[in-house]
Amino acid sequence: MTLNEWIVKAEQSKLEFIKKYDKGYSPIDDITHLPLIDIKKNIPELMQEGKFDEAISLSLSEPIRDTLKRDELQRFRILIWIEKQYEKINVIEKRYLERPPEHKMLAAGIKSLDQLGIINTIDLLAGGDVTKWNEIEQLPYARCFEKQLKLVIENDINKKLVEINKNQRKK
Repeated sequence: MTLNEWIVKAEQSKLEFIKKYDKGYSPIDDITHLPLIDIKKNIPELMQEGKFDEAISLSLSEPIRDTLKRDELQRFRILIWIEKQYEKINVIEKRYLERPPEHKMLAAGIKSLDQLGIINTIDLLAGGDVTKWNEIEQLPYARCFEKQLKLVIENDINKKLVEINKNQRKK
């Protein structure tokens, strides 16, 4: 039985109890070693489509037949663990990578790029070179995060330098 079928048939109050009090289970430490495209696109799409066994298989980098050998409760606990992994990733990205756009950028329509989703990040990391997109997609998420963090820090420093230079000219 697929995990999705098991979840549909299970008593929802029991599932909510497990979700509330169980930290989840996984045979691996985290998912940040997986390719960027899997973390940011493939796994979330599988989860959204209710293809939980496939999402688990991809998250654990194991064949689907090995995932299906696990009992439903164990797979459900892995699913909880995956959700917690994404909660951590979202908190860390929000804390370290997100910066509110400047008013001028908002006025210019920067929000229209949001419809492109992960392509924005891939293009940024590829330096605008579309021929490198496939390579970037396959890089480990952790490495892509580190590069984005470096870019954010450099951008913050450059903004401060501009402000310092602007203030020095006024004197």
